[in-house]
Amino acid sequence: GLNIYTTLNLKMQKQAEQAIAHRIDRQSELQAALIAVDSHNGTIKAMVGGTDYGVSEYNRVLAKRQPGSAFKPFLYLAALEEGLTPATMMTSEATTFTYGQGETYRPQNYANQYANKAITMREALVRSDNVYAVKTHFNIGNDKLVHMAARLGIKEPLEPHPSLALGSASVSPLEMAEAYTTIARQGEHVPLVASQRI
Repeated sequence: GLNIYTTLNLKMQKQAEQAIAHRIDRQSELQAALIAVDSHNGTIKAMVGGTDYGVSEYNRVLAKRQPGSAFKPFLYLAALEEGLTPATMMTSEATTFTYGQGETYRPQNYANQYANKAITMREALVRSDNVYAVKTHFNIGNDKLVHMAARLGIKEPLEPHPSLALGSASVSPLEMAEAYTTIARQGEHVPLVASQRI
């Protein structure tokens, strides 16, 4: 006997489902997740957890996966707060980092392509330069990215490993959407909601 009023927009929900169906053949084993959010108030307007609910009821919007380079804006936001600027120069070259108890970490750029010269933060973000990202992570202190991610809305406990700068932690698309919503709101965090009232 309950009436549950959701924040979903029926038209947007149908469009989201059609977008997934159009891009992924249901006969394949590929899956997808999609979440659309109104950044003004954090309401979820559309959510698709997979290609076919009849085949799999698992909601992949809640699945934990490595976000990869989608995590880098959180790092650079933390760096900006620590005084770096979009013009901050660092050399993009093959680099081995030493940390902890003599452990080493050697990140690689895609296809082992390095600028082999100093580049700006702006260029590093455009190029998705992994070496620049890890150098930034070490320069500002590894814990700064952990704290920034939590402030933005990432709820998963994170460890400040060097690879965290490259999005190695497993987080959900829902958390990523919440974090990006915080950025869209110029730093004001609101939890995402799917229901208005019951």
